[in-house]
Amino acid sequence: MDSKASDFAEEAIRAIGRLDSATARTLIAQAFDVDHKIGAIADAIDLACTEIEEENRVSTSTWNMLADVVDSPALVAVVEATRT
Repeated sequence: MDSKASDFAEEAIRAIGRLDSATARTLIAQAFDVDHKIGAIADAIDLACTEIEEENRVSTSTWNMLADVVDSPALVAVVEATRT
């Protein structure tokens, strides 16, 4: 993954942890613009954002899916440190 896209994805994950779906959607869109290979991560972030908007929380299964689709140990660490 492009390092700029990784930075955007990392911040999107942190936004998910703060239950800030608007920021997460913006950041993951920016990441996708930089590197289209992050489609699976973008889909997981989108699902998390939908859960936030509908239930004001992110389910354990969505956090698990996000941890499964990120493609670097650094991003896995961010997911694990951020999950609520």
